[in-house]
Amino acid sequence: MSFQTTQTGPADLNAFVGDYFADRSLPSDGLIVQSWYRSVVEHGLEPAGLVNKVILSAAEIHHHQEFHHDYMSIAGQGVSGLARRVGQAGFAVLLSDERGIALDSRVPATGSVYADSGLIVGSRWDEALVGTNGIGTGLASGRALIIHRDEHFLRENDRLSCSVSPIFDSLGNVRGCLNASCLNSNGPKAAQYLTLQLVIMYARMIENAYFRHSHRNTLTLMIKPCGELSDLANEQLLALDEEGRVIGANRSAFVEHQTHGQGILLGRKLSDLLGVDVDELLRLCNGGANVARLRAGQQRLVEVGLHMPVKIRPSRSSEPAAASLIHRAPTLQQLSGDDARLQQSVARLYRVLDKDLPILINGETGTGKEAFARAIHLASRRRSGPFVALNCAAIPESLIESELFGYRSGSFTGASKKGMKGKLEIANGGTLFLDEIGDMPAHLQTRLLRVLAEREISPLGADTPLPLDIQVISATHQNVAQMIVDKTFREDLFYRLNGMTLQLPALRERSDIQGVIETVLREQPGAENCRIDATSMGLLTRYGWPGNIRQLINVLRYAVAMADNNWIDSDCLPVELLDQPAYGPGPPLSRPHLVDGGDEGLRLLETLRRHQWNITAVADEHAVARSTLYRMMKKYAIVPPNRGI
Repeated sequence: MSFQTTQTGPADLNAFVGDYFADRSLPSDGLIVQSWYRSVVEHGLEPAGLVNKVILSAAEIHHHQEFHHDYMSIAGQGVSGLARRVGQAGFAVLLSDERGIALDSRVPATGSVYADSGLIVGSRWDEALVGTNGIGTGLASGRALIIHRDEHFLRENDRLSCSVSPIFDSLGNVRGCLNASCLNSNGPKAAQYLTLQLVIMYARMIENAYFRHSHRNTLTLMIKPCGELSDLANEQLLALDEEGRVIGANRSAFVEHQTHGQGILLGRKLSDLLGVDVDELLRLCNGGANVARLRAGQQRLVEVGLHMPVKIRPSRSSEPAAASLIHRAPTLQQLSGDDARLQQSVARLYRVLDKDLPILINGETGTGKEAFARAIHLASRRRSGPFVALNCAAIPESLIESELFGYRSGSFTGASKKGMKGKLEIANGGTLFLDEIGDMPAHLQTRLLRVLAEREISPLGADTPLPLDIQVISATHQNVAQMIVDKTFREDLFYRLNGMTLQLPALRERSDIQGVIETVLREQPGAENCRIDATSMGLLTRYGWPGNIRQLINVLRYAVAMADNNWIDSDCLPVELLDQPAYGPGPPLSRPHLVDGGDEGLRLLETLRRHQWNITAVADEHAVARSTLYRMMKKYAIVPPNRGI
């Protein structure tokens, strides 16, 4: 049967089912029909078509299992627990990754029958390959569901009845699926409902265990409604950064937050959710020893418990501040601020996290490339592994090879007797950040390309290569495309490093520059109570910042040191901000003007024009301090032509 799909749209699913699949017992709407529509229209499949089962080779299975080692280790207990409860009833239990590849399975004693149906490790259940099925449709929809017998798209799968629940990570992304399938179930679909509830329960348990593993070095909260029987599978879990912002949550927390229409959960402050900050919650919970009762959204009374990292659990005699208990590295949300372009880039980043894609960060010097690389590492599943940074421009060419690849004892004259691990080996299981990748020597580009292609390294003097499992993030301020044209950078290496490009705007280009200035100011020592007056803020926001964030930090530290009574005025700013014209785009330039200045104001305006608005030169001519000159300009309402009103 051939399908004409060009005139059928998802708005007319009832007609779609009636026209094409009248012989199937399909519901007229819902997730299953939507999946059938995708199978036909988007994936070009036919229900009666012959589709060879896609089973990975032994080597490919080993690679996938190694890559998902932590996930499988944590989920394994849940898979076994579910199998013990449903295996005697004839169910096979499968655990998949986010691509629908079966990583683990538990089948009844008559395992060959299930293998014939594809219920084995290495089988692929992506909806694009086999159409509507439990794992594939669970991943595509992000919903728990039952696909019963002829609800499967392919005729060859209509013996199966599958109950499936997706498994989510702490960022709300689908991590995989838990599936229980039986063969030749002659009962109604409703008879599988209890199995589905068991699958959902074990999926939530796996999620919570994976959450606790991912955030074992982070301050986490456990939240449940008061007066209800404890249901650990549905307990809300939140992970917080040093400012009390949510950096991770389990599925129950995401669902609860969405149910009450509170917008995006990640990045929200604890004080917005529960009305208390981290320090207050630590006090109420006695450092994690007690449970506190709080109101969520002024309505629901909830019990809140704390889990604190063992390494930094406070003693009874001390009350450390929350900032000393939690990792201080900024998150992706904090780094993106309120700049719309950066927020969009970060949203794309989250979609490719843990997808084995290398990331290339472009940006001017000082825009925070390493800070973004660290934030990417902390947002990934590799956060518990090492983050290793290597600046390719800061190491002499003669040393960079040993720094990157390492060597073994006695491999050359003068080598350390103990040998030395290279950055690649140290980063195994974590993230390697290659800063200023454009400065890497040509012969090392070739070696790095081979390492990335083969996923193994051979330190100098080593007998056997070492398998490599790393996330590679590289960064440069150079125009790599032009370097490729100039034959100074390998084109094939560029494509190995450029799975996704993150373009960081210069500070002067950020739409939230004032917010960035205020945030950076709060981070400087002694600046807790400092404020910036309007004139100085105008100077700061209009300046070109050739050194970007790095230069801003130095300027604000200088301003804090110069401030009187915690008040930063223009006299506290370095001379380059006062004397140099504004850089780059900005609001329309205003004409200088004078209000009721009299002769003194006119003379001052003329002097400013004569010196082309060089504040230092005018102050010297009048023999006054620059701060006095600024006060005179304010008195007579003199506005420089490059500042605006």
